[in-house]
Amino acid sequence: MSRLRLYLAALLLGACVWLPALPSVADEETRLVTSYPFKDSFSRHCPVKGSPRIVIKGGISGPVIVSSGRSGAVDVDVTRTAATQQELDCHEVKIDAGPDLITITQVQFDRRECHTIRASQAITLHVPADALIDVTAIAGELQVTGPVQSVTANSVASHVSISGARTVDLNSLAKGLSLGGVPTDGATIASVNGDVELNVGERRDVAIRISLLTGHIRSVPSDFVSRRTNGGYLLLGGQGGPLLSVSSVEGDVVVRRR
Repeated sequence: MSRLRLYLAALLLGACVWLPALPSVADEETRLVTSYPFKDSFSRHCPVKGSPRIVIKGGISGPVIVSSGRSGAVDVDVTRTAATQQELDCHEVKIDAGPDLITITQVQFDRRECHTIRASQAITLHVPADALIDVTAIAGELQVTGPVQSVTANSVASHVSISGARTVDLNSLAKGLSLGGVPTDGATIASVNGDVELNVGERRDVAIRISLLTGHIRSVPSDFVSRRTNGGYLLLGGQGGPLLSVSSVEGDVVVRRR
């Protein structure tokens, strides 16, 4: 877990480059600010072909929210905020859109007055059910309500909540995870600081492999069988089915039916 701590420390130390500066008020020093008084917004409609890949990267510091949209199109809503107009003018959210790939990036301008800014960007997407979501290095929370084909996320500094994804691949989450429903093609979850909540819903056939856990396994449904393995535990529901692999968690793993 030392690798995760080092990564998170580096991520936060990079705040002067691409994260919003934290306010000086004492009770807000540990809170990520996602809204400031100066703001603007825009929307973009992007026609796409089947199974479009949507890449979000570059230090987005507000929430990224992904929900169901129309087939053959991705609709993007962007809101930028900053503490001053000058700081708002120091960055942009760039969207490069093609029929197969959409890339959304936060760009901070290389000007002297822009080296340290207090700013935030919020992204809301409506995507087709066959979309492939790929998120890297964001400071805000990630919410995916689906349905989507896949969610891949690496280095998220706030909480992650995902439901309605056929497959999930997550790594380096700083503030825990809530996974709603069982991804039909399985899930890989690694390096999480905080609790991992797995809602298996009404699904009876599922396998959950847990390793390198510093906390506890809680609220396991009564129809699950727990087995000890060389590296941790295997929780089996029914005959076993999609595999959820959970490793390197500094927190608890909570398994529920809701």
